[in-house]
Amino acid sequence: MHIVHYPAMSILSSYLAREGLTQREFATRIGVDQSIVSRLLKSGQPGGTKPGLPLAIRIERETGGAVPAASWVEMQVDKAG
Repeated sequence: MHIVHYPAMSILSSYLAREGLTQREFATRIGVDQSIVSRLLKSGQPGGTKPGLPLAIRIERETGGAVPAASWVEMQVDKAG
C-alpha cells in the first residue's frame, strides 16, 4: 500500500492565477479570512493547513469543480503486484 498525494494547494494556486483572483477576493467568495486561504496555499508545509469537509466543498463549488474537495485528501491505494 502506498500514499497518493493530491496537490490541492497547487491546483488552487493555479486556479487563482488563471482567474486573476487575489487571496482576499477568493476568501470573500468562500466566506473565510484571507489568512485561511494563505494557509491553504501552504498545505503540507509549515504553517499550512487543509480545509475541513464543509470548506473543501465550498471551494469546489466556488471554483466550478476546478479544485475538487477530494483533492485535499491523501488516499491509501493498494498497489497490485
